[in-house]
Amino acid sequence: MNWREKGIASSKVLITPRNAFVIILVLAFASLASWSFASPLVASPDEQAHLLRAYALDHGQLGSATTPPSKVNENVVVPTSLYYSAIYPICWQMKEQIPATCSKPWPTSSAPQTISIYVDHYPPLYYLFVGTATYISHQVSGIYMMRLISSLMGALMLAIAAYAIARWSKRRALFLGIYIALVPEAYFLSSSVNPSGFEIMTSICLWTLVAIFALEQRDDPPHQLVVLLASIACIDVLIRGLSPLWVALAGLTLIFLSGPRKLFELFKRRRDLQIAAGGVVVAALLAALWIFTQGTLNILPVGAAVPKNDSTLAVLHIVAASIQGWLREMIGILGWLDTPLPNIVYQSWNTIVIGALVLALVRGNWRERTTVVALSALTILIPLGLVTRQAKILGVVWQGRDGMPLAVGAVIMAVAVLGAPPRRRARRAVERISRATRQLISRYTLIGVVAVLGLANMYSFYINLRRYAVGRYGPRFFFLHSQGWSPPTGQLLTLVVYALATTALAGVLMVWLWHSPSPDETP
Repeated sequence: MNWREKGIASSKVLITPRNAFVIILVLAFASLASWSFASPLVASPDEQAHLLRAYALDHGQLGSATTPPSKVNENVVVPTSLYYSAIYPICWQMKEQIPATCSKPWPTSSAPQTISIYVDHYPPLYYLFVGTATYISHQVSGIYMMRLISSLMGALMLAIAAYAIARWSKRRALFLGIYIALVPEAYFLSSSVNPSGFEIMTSICLWTLVAIFALEQRDDPPHQLVVLLASIACIDVLIRGLSPLWVALAGLTLIFLSGPRKLFELFKRRRDLQIAAGGVVVAALLAALWIFTQGTLNILPVGAAVPKNDSTLAVLHIVAASIQGWLREMIGILGWLDTPLPNIVYQSWNTIVIGALVLALVRGNWRERTTVVALSALTILIPLGLVTRQAKILGVVWQGRDGMPLAVGAVIMAVAVLGAPPRRRARRAVERISRATRQLISRYTLIGVVAVLGLANMYSFYINLRRYAVGRYGPRFFFLHSQGWSPPTGQLLTLVVYALATTALAGVLMVWLWHSPSPDETP
């Protein structure tokens, strides 16, 4: 057996679809669960409102109008133990130097309380799942169970994406695309009670399936891939108010890359494609029905104020000044945007993402280049346009996490393009380098990227836990002496579990990438 046959054989052994699904599910859940315990309750944006919404919805409440009626706020009835989350004196919020040790004891009373929340008009899908934990407990343990359910949902989406790559893709670099998309902000939001996290994870899965379908399987897509892609799209479109927009852009990307004419001819012949498309359309219509009848897109005017007499161009200039902050938020400004990460974390992701985008433009064909450029541009232009349009009324209310479902698509599509065989003109130059040398360069590059991002994720986790335990500038080795605030699982144990899970996840990806032959060498 020659080196090429050995590489392909080892790849099949290491990356079976079942192995990929189970391993990624376990390791991703362990990582996300560690994040769930590494932050005190209501440490993520709007978490108190989301957990109240989840309880109310799972207990048959759709909310009632406030007095006077509001376009955003609605009343719900919840136990005192959950009600406390909304009036909780968060002494450390927006004060990164203050640890969470100043927190008050959480009450355990079940006495009903009426409270107004501002997310009751959000789509119900996410809340129906996480709210099931409140049937077991509506106290502190119940809130942590809600976080763990959210973590499991996110891990499941990552596992489905890994399964799809192992089963239908020769572009093993897509594993790296998923890992690049797993920024600290994605971990942080997915491990808390917040539909933004689930939307990001589901979008990672959706864009991975779109890349596989449009770039590799467009001539004769497997039935199971069609069903899985449609199912994930149906879930994604029902999560948040802007989810239908992101799913529509994913659909347009699939059509453009597959070739509209070719896809239409395939659509006419394949019954499963017709049913799948019909299912996504129905889900999108249901989402639109809820969004427009319930006023999901109505939000509180809490953004940074904009002079009402300014021209549209002046407002655009003001909003554009926020773009750099949004990009940093997409990587991770944790807590209630009060916990920035070290510059090395931002520099690592920026360098890798920009490198992937540039190399995709060099290596891709005209359709692939157009797609990468369009998705990258729209990641900035869409929030710029939406915020500018509403800035005089609402202020500048956008956050980086709101656009992440599209940003992860740009990254995954760029990496998918990089994972393709070189084009004919490029192949002549590539062939001047020996096959073994090409493989070593490619493998070491991919593994190096995984290693850098794995270390950056571990550093981000440590920064987050340290911020709440002893404050941003507290003792560096707080965990050795159990200083300050401690999660229910303990400081040291939580750090160790996350370090092991992250190291194992990075290690598995390294092994898979190392033993995967490049696409131009795969029969």
